[in-house]
Amino acid sequence: MEINILLGKVPPKQLSSPVDYYKVVHNAYTSQYLQALGIEPLDRHRRVVSRRAPLQKCTIEATWADGSGVADQLRIVPPQFLAGGAKPGKTGKEQFLKDIQSDPLIRALPPDTSGIYERAKKADTSAAPQKYGIKERYLQALSEMSVQDHKNSVGADSTLTKELEDFQNHAKGEEGPVHRREVLRQWGKDGFKELENLKRKFILPFACETPTGIAIWRANLPQVQVPSECVADLKRPLCVTLEQIEEEAADYAENLFPLELLSTSPLMFDDIRQALQSSELPRLIGLTSHLVYWNALGHLHLPEHRLPSSTRQSLVLTIQDVWTKVIDSPIIRKAGGPARGFYVPVFLLFLKWGIEQAFRSQFRKLLEETDHGEGIAQQLVAHINVTIMGLFDPDCAAANFGTLDSSSEAIRLWRKLHINQMKHGLTPATRTIVREFRTSPMMLLLMNSDGGPSDPKTRKLLQKSSSESVMTVVGTPAEASGRVGSPGRQARPRLNPDRKSTLYYAACSRLSRDASPGGKSTKH
Repeated sequence: MEINILLGKVPPKQLSSPVDYYKVVHNAYTSQYLQALGIEPLDRHRRVVSRRAPLQKCTIEATWADGSGVADQLRIVPPQFLAGGAKPGKTGKEQFLKDIQSDPLIRALPPDTSGIYERAKKADTSAAPQKYGIKERYLQALSEMSVQDHKNSVGADSTLTKELEDFQNHAKGEEGPVHRREVLRQWGKDGFKELENLKRKFILPFACETPTGIAIWRANLPQVQVPSECVADLKRPLCVTLEQIEEEAADYAENLFPLELLSTSPLMFDDIRQALQSSELPRLIGLTSHLVYWNALGHLHLPEHRLPSSTRQSLVLTIQDVWTKVIDSPIIRKAGGPARGFYVPVFLLFLKWGIEQAFRSQFRKLLEETDHGEGIAQQLVAHINVTIMGLFDPDCAAANFGTLDSSSEAIRLWRKLHINQMKHGLTPATRTIVREFRTSPMMLLLMNSDGGPSDPKTRKLLQKSSSESVMTVVGTPAEASGRVGSPGRQARPRLNPDRKSTLYYAACSRLSRDASPGGKSTKH
C-alpha cells in the first residue's frame, strides 16, 4: 500500500506554521489509509491508525516544484505490520477491524453490575469472609459504593442535587436546561457602524485620534468651552430619571450593543446582556453622569451654586460603592482570568455610552446643532473618558479590546500614542513601574487622604503608584488645575471620618470578595 498526497505550490513568503502542515498531511494520510482498506474515516479509526501506523514509522518520499516552499507531492508507504503484515488468510481490512476490537480505548466497557446492589443488601455480613478474585473484589467494592451513595442521598437537597447533575452534564458536553447553547448574533452594517462609533469615542487607541493628531487622556482636562448663546441651555443640571436610563440601557444592551464584535470567542454573551440590564448599572450611569456634568460644565454656574467639595466626595464614594456591586455580579465572579479581562472593559464601555446618552437625552437639540453641537459633544466625550479613567481605570488597562488591537489601523495608532506618551514622560519603563505598585482607585483615595499612612515605606510605595487622574476626580476642577507636577506633589483630598469609614468598608468588602475561595484574587 502507498498513499500519495498533493500539496500544491506555496510561495516561500506565504508559508504557515510547520504544525499546520503536519496536521494537513496527517489528516490526509489517515483518511486515505482507511479509505484504501474500505473503512469509514471516523475519528476513532484515525486514532488507531495514528497508534499502529504513525507517520514517524512510514517511508516518505517528496517531490518538489520550482518556487514552492513546501513539497509538491508526498509518497507515503505505511509500516508493514499493518499494511502487509496480516496473518495468512486475513486481509488488511480484517486485521484492522480485529485491532479495533482489541483496542482497550475503543472496546473498554464497564463491568456488568446488574443485581449487585440487590445482592449486597441481602448479603449476610456475619458470614465468614470469602476469597475473591480481582474481578469479584472490583464488583464488591463497586456495590459497596452504590450502597453508600444510596445512604448518603437520603434527606439530600433535591434542588442542589439537580444543580450538580446539570453541571456534570455540562462538563460532559451534554447541554442541560440551565446551560443552553450560545447563539451568536450576526451583525450587519448597522452593527459595524455602531462599533465604529464606539471606537472613535471610547475605545483606545482609536478614541485618541483627533483631526489635529494623537491626544492622550490626561487628568488636567480643560473645562468645556461653550459659546455664549449656549450657556443658558447647558446651565440646567441633568434631570434624567432613573426609569428613563433603565429603559434606554435595556433596549441598547438587548438590540443595539455589538457585543459579539468585541471578541472572537463566545464568552457567555447572553449572561453579559442580562448583567448589563441589572438595576445597579443604570444607577451608576446616573451618578457618574452628574459627576461628569459638574466636572465639565460646573464653571457655567456661579461659585455659590456649584457642587460643594463635600458633596463631590460623597458622590465619588457612592459611585465606588455601586461599582463594587456591579463588578460583583455572578457573571464576573464565576469567570476565569481571560473572561474577566473581557467583561470589565465591556462594563466600562457600556457605562461610557450610558453617560453620553444621558447628556444627549437632555441636550439633544443643542448637541445635534450644526454650528457648535459637534465641538461641545467631542469635549464632553473627552471628559467622560477622563472621568472613567480616574474613577476605575487609571492605567487605561480596560479601555481597549484585544480583538480590535490586531488590526493594522490599531497597530499604527498604538505606535503613535506611545510616542506621544513618551514626549510627556510616560516611557514604557515608567508605565511598568507605576503599574507594578498600582493600587485600586478606591484604596488609593483612602490611603492618600489626610496626609497618607504614617509608615514611610508605605508612603514611598504609594507615591510610585499614585495617579493624578484619581486625585483629580475627588477634587474640584479649580483644585485640579493646580496639580501639574510630579505625582508625589499632588493635592490630597480631605475626607472626614464618616466618608473615610464608608470608603474603608467598601474597600474591605471588595478585598474580602476577591480573597474568598470562590473569588479571583486581584491586586489592590
